[in-house]
Amino acid sequence: MNGRQRTALLIGLSAIFLATLLSGGLHAAAAAITPTAPAPFTPTVTLTPEGTVYTVQAGETLSRIAQRFGVTVNAIVQANQLANPDALRIGQQLVIPVNLTLTPIPPKATISPTFTPSPTVAQATLESASPTAGGEQVTQTVLPGDTLSRFAQRHLTTVQEVVRLNNITNPDLIIAGTRLIVRAGAVTTANATPLPGQTVVPPVNPAVLYGRGVSFSLQGQDPAVIIETVISLNVDWVKLDVDWRSVQPQADIFDFGALDTVIFGLSDARIKLLLTLDNSPVWARTPQLEDGPPDDFAVFARFAGALAARYKDRVTAYQIWNEPNLRREWFSEVHKIDPASYFDLFTQARDAIKTEAPNALVITAGLASTGFNDGVNALNDRLYLQSLYDLGIARTADGIAVHALGFANPPESRCCQATEGVLTHFENRSFYFRDTIEDYRLIAEANDDQRPLWVTKFGWGTAEGASAPSADFVYMTYTTTLEQAQYVPTAFAVGQSLGYVGPMFVYTLNGCSIPDGRAEQCYFSLTSADGTPRAAYNALKAMPR
Repeated sequence: MNGRQRTALLIGLSAIFLATLLSGGLHAAAAAITPTAPAPFTPTVTLTPEGTVYTVQAGETLSRIAQRFGVTVNAIVQANQLANPDALRIGQQLVIPVNLTLTPIPPKATISPTFTPSPTVAQATLESASPTAGGEQVTQTVLPGDTLSRFAQRHLTTVQEVVRLNNITNPDLIIAGTRLIVRAGAVTTANATPLPGQTVVPPVNPAVLYGRGVSFSLQGQDPAVIIETVISLNVDWVKLDVDWRSVQPQADIFDFGALDTVIFGLSDARIKLLLTLDNSPVWARTPQLEDGPPDDFAVFARFAGALAARYKDRVTAYQIWNEPNLRREWFSEVHKIDPASYFDLFTQARDAIKTEAPNALVITAGLASTGFNDGVNALNDRLYLQSLYDLGIARTADGIAVHALGFANPPESRCCQATEGVLTHFENRSFYFRDTIEDYRLIAEANDDQRPLWVTKFGWGTAEGASAPSADFVYMTYTTTLEQAQYVPTAFAVGQSLGYVGPMFVYTLNGCSIPDGRAEQCYFSLTSADGTPRAAYNALKAMPR
């Protein structure tokens, strides 16, 4: 990345940061509360030959119901012959003119999203390279985040030619979803000749990049139950949060029992494993008020190397730490909360892992998506990521992780228009699943990094049926259990459609049953405290392969 590109990127990141501060955006630490387990979900959706019958809940409007099911208000009005669309009553049954896939076993409900993926980069490239009838024009779709230069490069043409063919008056203004003419006749990748100074980006195979996964914790869990529950989801990947404190409670004592059982069981089932390593044990660090790194990074590197040696043929990838841009994850009297400290930890752990398991992938920690940047409690994740690139993370890491929580904003929505019923946490891009992923891609591309992003944490928490969350997590009261069940499959579809997203891990399988877990973990959980699947679990399980 040259100086001009870096300056432009930093100006853009600074603008995002300032907008976030002005809107008060902060991914705050969780309050010390323990939510009660949500009551079993009672379906309000049934299937009929005419469509789906939905029971109106308290506080709902016809607009929000239509948005939830991906249909128009007018379609519902016509299907139900409503005289007054504004006069809904609690308990009223509405026919939704679309059939959803549900698991007909109460108290569970599963929903297949109606999201239609947009073309991926690979699909667009292959389309433009396919022969057409002689003389036919070839058009391609502008993808989110495209510039005219990037669009032209992808389709083996020039900005000038695209401008000429489409009579474009402002080359700086192109709209995602627009189809532009790229050439008057057909070419193939076999005979396409790069233009002078042009770098041809090879097509990306989405089947290699994309993978569906779920994260879980092993603390206080029955390994056999975890294995059975995960396998039943039919996912490609699992992200196992390895608690260093539990595995190595003392400097000379290791407890691999539960870890062995789960890793061997899941790898035997041909499920790929990503191990996230964090949480220093008491003996390895001075302060104990919050979680943080060890005083000596070499101690952590030895632990990472020991895991790699033990599981070299069974674990596909390792992730070094979790959200080091937050004080609650990086509280230390030795190492300040900054990218340079984390880069040092990452490099030492990465070298130890590669020594024992050269084929293992080592990826960066997912950063908390936050615009807060006081240097004490949190650092802006976009600025933090750029600093890691400046330090050389592209040469050191096998992949860049992103944490893309949607707060209460639907997965396909964009900043900064609030969805009906969402009263806070919509004012900046850090609150949006898709915007966060696209921002990370922008930063990666500005640093000549074309590798797929690892979405190692995404999800939507819901407080429906649970004790009220603290003020920091009020947005969890905006999302219903049914909406959570819709958003998870839709997010997978959105990620796959982008063409540059690799493995994706929904957060979290068992957040309600983790001893001394943080409050928000239960709101996000796909299962209740007693292991009963929630609607979102069934929605994930029902997704087609």
